[in-house]
Amino acid sequence: MRKVCLYILVFFMAMESTSFDQLLKLPVLFEHFKEHQQRDKNVDLLEFLSMHYWGTDLDDNDNDRDMQLPFKKVNINTHQVLFARFTKAPQIIATEQTVLNTFTIYKDQYHPESDLTSPFRPPCA
Repeated sequence: MRKVCLYILVFFMAMESTSFDQLLKLPVLFEHFKEHQQRDKNVDLLEFLSMHYWGTDLDDNDNDRDMQLPFKKVNINTHQVLFARFTKAPQIIATEQTVLNTFTIYKDQYHPESDLTSPFRPPCA
């Protein structure tokens, strides 16, 4: 039963987040094609598709009906859902570690002398 519910949930999430819902408008496409065939018997399916999707539409005052066709209006709905199930609550364990290295005493010899970096320095032999 849990798998069935999971599959149904995944199906609805996929339908909502992709444009597969436009495929549900395919009957409207065929009905509108029949309407165009009633007006002009010479219109075939390829000409109908090119007229509504790739070319310029005829000025037949049916723009509202044309906008009901699939993939005419693109509505993008994205839902990002993340489910994380923990069997146990995560615990943060603080640990103390001792450092066994011994550090040497700071020596001044690692810094250059200030006379060498000065623009006015004594002449060198």
